Amino acid sequence: MFKNNRGFSTFEMLLGCHTFLFAALVLMPAYEKIMMEKKELRAKLEAYQVLHEHMNEAFIEGTKPSVKKKRGEITYELNWSKQKGCVSYKVQKKKTICFRHVER
Repeated sequence: MFKNNRGFSTFEMLLGCHTFLFAALVLMPAYEKIMMEKKELRAKLEAYQVLHEHMNEAFIEGTKPSVKKKRGEITYELNWSKQKGCVSYKVQKKKTICFRHVER
């Protein structure tokens, strides 16, 4: 606002509206995408942890059938067959991660 004016000029008003619309139309969708990717990454990390725990139990106690485990709001489905362990989970899309046991 200029010194001797009692209100905003048209240019100042347009600049303020442009800044607000830029934040609403560009920054907010980018922020939402980052948050969803963060949630996907956390789910993937937990899937690896659940699969690791399940495979350790399977090696110690013998083979186990399919198991469903819930952590937070995500359900992990574990499958075990012939030295191969897989875990499936869904945040936005259903994803599957598999490990194989290799003898040394």
